[in-house]
Amino acid sequence: MKSLRLATKAVTATVGLAATLALITTACGTSPDAAESKGGTVTLKIWDFSAEQVDFHKKVAAEYTKQHPDVKIEWRSITQAEYTRTLPLAFQSNQAPDIFYWSDSGPNNMNQLLSQEWIKPLTPSGTVPEDFLKRWPAGSFIDGINQSDGKTYGFPFSENLYWGPGYMYVNKKIFEQAGLDANNPPKTWTDLKNACAKVKEATKAECIASPSKGRELQRIWFALAPGERNDQFFDLKTGKFSLDDPQALKTFDYIQDLNKSGYLAPGTNDKDFSRQQFAADQAAIYFDGTWMPSVWTSQGFSSDKYVVAPHPNPDSGSTGALARQQDGNKYWISSKTSQHEKSWDFLNWMTDPEGFFVKEYYKAGFGTLAFADNKLLVTDPALLNIMKIAETPGFRVNVPVPVLKCPDLAKSKAYLNATAKRPSGEYEVMVEALVGKKPLQPLASQLVKERQDIFEKTLKEEAAAGLKVSKDCYTFPDWTYTTDYGLDKYKR
Repeated sequence: MKSLRLATKAVTATVGLAATLALITTACGTSPDAAESKGGTVTLKIWDFSAEQVDFHKKVAAEYTKQHPDVKIEWRSITQAEYTRTLPLAFQSNQAPDIFYWSDSGPNNMNQLLSQEWIKPLTPSGTVPEDFLKRWPAGSFIDGINQSDGKTYGFPFSENLYWGPGYMYVNKKIFEQAGLDANNPPKTWTDLKNACAKVKEATKAECIASPSKGRELQRIWFALAPGERNDQFFDLKTGKFSLDDPQALKTFDYIQDLNKSGYLAPGTNDKDFSRQQFAADQAAIYFDGTWMPSVWTSQGFSSDKYVVAPHPNPDSGSTGALARQQDGNKYWISSKTSQHEKSWDFLNWMTDPEGFFVKEYYKAGFGTLAFADNKLLVTDPALLNIMKIAETPGFRVNVPVPVLKCPDLAKSKAYLNATAKRPSGEYEVMVEALVGKKPLQPLASQLVKERQDIFEKTLKEEAAAGLKVSKDCYTFPDWTYTTDYGLDKYKR
């Protein structure tokens, strides 16, 4: 089994590298500033890392060209790890696509991309038609999130109730071999440890396939941290970076205990390898998000072979919840495109709630969209179960939106500067502590101090320059981690 796992991992890495090299080679062979125009045809290049959606994207491209014969869609997907390295290089070399996917900075996506000069507004004029805005619920378009200086740059692609991390996938076969009931999965941290002990004793499988390469530790972090507070590394009650807070340290101590007990699959694995372990009946549990049913389907692992369950909570009960935030803005028009109008035309077509993209997206069971009727369109049994879990009060809650409290934060660089030096710093120090079997607190405290110093220093400099910003803009002492922070809380 060890040789099989090593071979699988090697093949995955080779495929990812080959895809990246192919993508770079193709990009460098054609300048996006001089769009292909054979016979009057324009080529729009779209990049993302949804490898399981390649066939779907081919269908979308073919249908769009059928309806718009003057436009050819070239949609490319590579592995996520390679994508995060390749896209910045493409911008540096003026080989960026016309439309690209970027979600690394959540609610700060637009501000980060504007500061990097990577994006243009959705339309050449910067304004979008009213009927476009009406496709989304009220409050979906916010200055500082997807609008800036009167121009609209983004739109919520994924909705934020059902879509997100924090679900537990349980392998029925392994649970049965261990004498466990997959339909009665672990509900507490002790339940999870007890289940893992039985899996380890009665089967040859690992208990938890938990990736930990780079940012991949987020899979298990997102599943366990909400039991204590939430999954974020910044505490909006106190206005401070928070990896060294007692709640965060308690969550990590539990993850470290799972690892020391041999309940996490060994090795510093990426998510693709861990997913393969689960789908190949080599692991009993995998933590991840709403997107997984389509990934399992692409791996030939149908929904009758696993159960989706809520993440387990501390034995004393949950004192937190998953963060429901304005982070669904993911597709952007590149600053390098020479086909601005046609890029907008495609995104406008793509987000038609009754259009081809939406119908085929749901038919394939890829997840939930922010601009479509999920209650009407979702049919996949695993996704329906995910929706039921997410609708449980307190599972996912609206967190405060600082830019609504202080509009000038749309111009602030304080948070971006604080996270720019080590954007994956929290995961880096957690992996270091996990692999090195050492306490997290010293590493976390050093990182938090670095971030907080830059954050507060920049805010003071910006305030002195005339922006109405301060640490108070990020501080919501009246909020509790288990309740929604409603729009009525903001002064109008």
